[in-house]
Amino acid sequence: MGAINYTWLQQYGRITTTAPIDERVFGMPLTALRHPEKAKLMLEAYNKHLRADSLRSAAVYFMHSVRGLMIGVHYMTALCDTWLDLSLDNVILQLEVKDGRPVISFQLYNATERLHPKRVTGPDAVPSWRNDVLTAYYGEQLRPMIEGVAMAGGANPGQMWAQLASMLRWFKTTALQMNLKETEREAVIEGYEHVIAMSPQILGLKKNVLTFKPVEIDNPHQPGETMLMKPVCCLHHEVYGGQNYCYSCPKLTKAERQERYDAILAAKSG
Repeated sequence: MGAINYTWLQQYGRITTTAPIDERVFGMPLTALRHPEKAKLMLEAYNKHLRADSLRSAAVYFMHSVRGLMIGVHYMTALCDTWLDLSLDNVILQLEVKDGRPVISFQLYNATERLHPKRVTGPDAVPSWRNDVLTAYYGEQLRPMIEGVAMAGGANPGQMWAQLASMLRWFKTTALQMNLKETEREAVIEGYEHVIAMSPQILGLKKNVLTFKPVEIDNPHQPGETMLMKPVCCLHHEVYGGQNYCYSCPKLTKAERQERYDAILAAKSG
């Protein structure tokens, strides 16, 4: 384990410890999103620039940003000697517009680095504390926020949680490609496997939708290689006034995906 890479957190989690963004068009303490009436204010501000077909779609698409918090807690518990407080009470949601599109980031009130419990309890307790931290974060931080936003937008919480599944797997795959010690690799895998095996009650669901059966499809961006199909539609086709389904969307038929594959290759060849 090593020091927290703040550049990495900013790039992949949009988590920042700097001053509030001057150009932001909306800001709100993250803890407010537990309350549907306040979460609705966020969705309305977000959708003004997202241009989704409904607040329901905006609520589901909001999970593209929430995944940053999820990545942050997995990264720090598996690969860092210390951690930053990512609880709802310590985070401000900031909304800015870049190139006409909304971008959400998370600014920390208190950016003090803290030692993991293992520093006190000893190495034998490492698996326990890591799993305890992840369970608590998903159940006590992410869940109330997701449920508040879901209620505000009239969205299905299960569909919102499912948006995190592929990104959770992406973090595991990406982290394992880093130059890691064996203990760090084990920590990444352990955190991932713990979360996908958690009781669905922790998420407030009847089924843990963070686990899914990987489906490989041809990769048009790297011909000859494969990529994963998304486990659930991300509603990309319902934002910015209406767009095409993603190439990796599970809603596409085999024929439609082949048509998209050919079109992507043709565009790349000029």
